[in-house]
Amino acid sequence: MIDKSPNEKLALNDASAAAGHYIEATGMYNFLDFTPDQFDEFIESIVTAYVESLQDQSPQEERTRFP
Repeated sequence: MIDKSPNEKLALNDASAAAGHYIEATGMYNFLDFTPDQFDEFIESIVTAYVESLQDQSPQEERTRFP
């Protein structure tokens, strides 16, 4: 596995938060209950949060990573 950069770690943290928000918003905690469209939306929310986090990060910006 390739070591993640600090920016990638922060982006993964943001993507994880987006996943949690999606799950809480739908109230569905079992992936087997997701429809194909819901699963697509779930994945899209994760990927979008990851990409946007990387785009929003500036090189000198310091951010706190949640444990």
